Amino acid sequence: MQPSISDVQEYLSLEPLATRIHTHQHYSDVPDDVEAAVLQALSMAPEAELLDIGCGTGSFLRNLSGSGHRGRLVGLDASPAAVDALSGTPGVSAQLGDAMDLPFEADSFDVVTARHMLYHVPDVGQALAEARRVLKTDGVFAAVVNHPDVTPRVSALVVDVVSQAGVEIPVVPNSRVHSGNLPAMIESTFGSVEVHRYDNALVIDRPEPVIAFAVAQLSFYGVEPESGLRPELTRAIDRRVRDWFTSSNEPWRDPKGYVVCTARRSSR
Repeated sequence: MQPSISDVQEYLSLEPLATRIHTHQHYSDVPDDVEAAVLQALSMAPEAELLDIGCGTGSFLRNLSGSGHRGRLVGLDASPAAVDALSGTPGVSAQLGDAMDLPFEADSFDVVTARHMLYHVPDVGQALAEARRVLKTDGVFAAVVNHPDVTPRVSALVVDVVSQAGVEIPVVPNSRVHSGNLPAMIESTFGSVEVHRYDNALVIDRPEPVIAFAVAQLSFYGVEPESGLRPELTRAIDRRVRDWFTSSNEPWRDPKGYVVCTARRSSR
């Protein structure tokens, strides 16, 4: 099975993903650096060979390469735009591929990461089994997923606007795989799991970042990037957010959080 049409369409361009990342980096109540959280959980040796499944914008691998990491760095993604984003990065290779059918031999990597991408995989159990297969014995797997109720205010706004436009809302990724159920899935595959929890909130004092963040989530709610409804829905989101800021003396606060789950491949 492949990712859903909505997921494929969402990542034809990396701009919405970059907008969401920018929002979290610049408007979190407590400084939020997911890449640093992953590296802290991994305690990775500088010569470790690493596979990043769902490499996205490529910043994780680019930063590792730029910091002098000596081991092989490989990115894999179902999006051609994500693969292209890593083109020419020293010490990094990237290729198209499916998380449920990794194009690598068994025992190939010391570390495998799956950061904020398991929501989009039809069979998470198969993806976890594949991650374990390509890990060397004693290798480490790390996955990041959000809490199930992440940024509920923005989510409710987008759901309301999209529903009023008559769009059928699909199953939202966070409702499938999240901090509440992923640890048990990983434990079932690897035998044990360590969970590092990060709770936070978006705190935004002006409307423009809230609007951009909400619009960047439309694909997850059934509105594809090329949909003719996009301009209308963007205007509706813009109007509602600006109206809220006009009537409120407080910043927009939206709770959020995620977990970094790590597991080691034993010889069993």
